[in-house]
Amino acid sequence: MQSPHYAALWASLLTLSACVSSVDHWSKPGASQATVEHDKAECQYQAKSATASYNSTPSDKSMEAAVGAGVGDGIVVAEKQIDLTNDCMRLRGYSGS
Repeated sequence: MQSPHYAALWASLLTLSACVSSVDHWSKPGASQATVEHDKAECQYQAKSATASYNSTPSDKSMEAAVGAGVGDGIVVAEKQIDLTNDCMRLRGYSGS
């Protein structure tokens, strides 16, 4: 049986996950679609590499805390990867929509 705290944790994590959005379409004058896709893949790779070792340690050692930390870490890492990918593409001269 799930505790009320567990449900509240899920609700807050889902709310946080809606704060960051990935750019669907990148463009840069003179860049072919193949170049755009290559640059995006490189930026995503770099973002994944930069966040590969992220791991929080909950102070509470309960199963709920461990599950919450795991889910929370996943959301934080995904948001950070999106931010880093977007920043990388903008630094390469792309604009996104």
